This record gives sequence, C-alpha cells and structure tokens, in this order.
Amino acid sequence: MTQPRSSLAIALQDYKGIRPGIALTIAAMALIAAIAVGFAHIFMLGRSGEAIEDGQRTVRMLHSYNAALEVWRQMAAPGAELQFPEQAQLRDSIAYSLQLQLTALQDEVTDPIDKDLVGDVLADFTPGAEESTAGSELGLRGREAMIVLTARQDSALFRAAARYQQSQFIAALVIGLAVVAAGILIIPMSWMYVRYKRGIPPGM
Repeated sequence: MTQPRSSLAIALQDYKGIRPGIALTIAAMALIAAIAVGFAHIFMLGRSGEAIEDGQRTVRMLHSYNAALEVWRQMAAPGAELQFPEQAQLRDSIAYSLQLQLTALQDEVTDPIDKDLVGDVLADFTPGAEESTAGSELGLRGREAMIVLTARQDSALFRAAARYQQSQFIAALVIGLAVVAAGILIIPMSWMYVRYKRGIPPGM
C-alpha cells in the first residue's frame, strides 16, 4: 500500500532551484560557518572590550601621574623655596604616593619596554637623585619616559579599537552566512510551499 505524499513533497515537484540535497549541504555548511564565526566574534569582542577598558584606565592614570610628577619636580628642585613645613610634607607625600603607584604599574605592565620606562621615572625618586641632578634637569628623564610611555599606551588603545572594528566586520560576516543559508534552501522551498497551499498553478 502506497503512502500518501505530503503537501511539501507535492509542492517541491515544481521546484526548479538547486537540487535539494546540494542546497541542504550548502545551507548546513553556511550555518555551521556562521556559528563558528559567531563564537569567534564573541571572543574577539570580549577581548577587545577588555583591552579598550584597560587602555583607557591606564592612560587616565598616566595623565594623573604626569601632572603629579610635574608638581613634585617643581617642589623638589634644588633651590626651590618652600616657605612652610607643610609644603615639604606635601612634596614628600607626592613622591611617596607616586613611588607606590608607579611600582604597582611596573608590576602590572607586561611589555619589557614599558617596564623600563616606568623604571626610568622611578629612578628620579631614588635617594640622592635631587643632589646629583642640576636643578633644571631634575625629573626631566622621568618626564620624557612618561611621555613615551603615554604615547605607547595611546597606540595600544588605538590597536584595541581597530580590533573592535574587525569584530564588527565578523558580525556582518555572520549575518551574510545566515542569509546565504536562508537564501539557498529555506526561502525558495518555503515560497514553493506557500504557492502550493494557496492553489497557485506552477509557472504563474
């Protein structure tokens, strides 16, 4: 006894597109690729977001350190006139705070060049640095190192932003693969089935 054919099978009798087996294979491959690319997009997006957030935080810290370093440099220069004991206390407090923060930053950064630059800044706070350096030269090496370090962090932030833009391209690729999968198999077959259910004759 023959089994009755389904309405979908009858509708596909007039299907003139890609053979269903080939279309199904292409659609499946496109969907698998879309899933794989989607996971890669999520991973890249997360890493880029973290890198941008860390870069912004580091740059803000460096700008605040640079401002404090300049204040300390003016107050610590040999011959600087400190009229009140509180000024000397403020100078020493700034130096102590900068030493702690820069030491923590040196432990945090992973790039050897960045570590050396932070070390150059810290060298200005070593005992005897004020006496061994001419008044106008005190802190100049550290300030130059701080400028270079800030520029390097800005560059790293721009690279993180570029990776974020690449992740947006991957998102567009995911959408494109999903459209390919739908366009090759799902939409044509659905269209034929709808026409059949509405009683539209083939070829019209």
